[in-house]
Amino acid sequence: MKKYARVVAGKVDNIFETANPITDEFPADQVWVDVSALPKIDYSWNAVNTNGVWTFTDSDMWGQPSLLAMQLRNARTNRLDKANTTLATSALVQKVELGLATPAEKAALLEYKQFFIDLSNVNKQPGYPLTVNWPEVP
Repeated sequence: MKKYARVVAGKVDNIFETANPITDEFPADQVWVDVSALPKIDYSWNAVNTNGVWTFTDSDMWGQPSLLAMQLRNARTNRLDKANTTLATSALVQKVELGLATPAEKAALLEYKQFFIDLSNVNKQPGYPLTVNWPEVP
């Protein structure tokens, strides 16, 4: 997996991880930079290209994550926690794997799988990160 940062107007406005070439995931006219080797990067960081070498710096001199980055992370984490708690306590995955699930339980597990796929694609939405249509937890 590689980690990429999309740069718009000198700022990081999207972060995406993929095993595929980034141009398979997003239009080729967008500026995506491989940041896999960086120990840390976040939304709203400054991005500067000097003779083909990208540098990224925290836009907040106090080192605090931006409010937008914190809100996105919290919204995503809350949804993941809720879904994972329900899956763990209902044992849906185990019931399906062991052949013990009812048709309704099998359908419910498929809904959760689709939810996780939709959640992983949130940052592909037009207007992201300023506009986010979060998938509903089943």
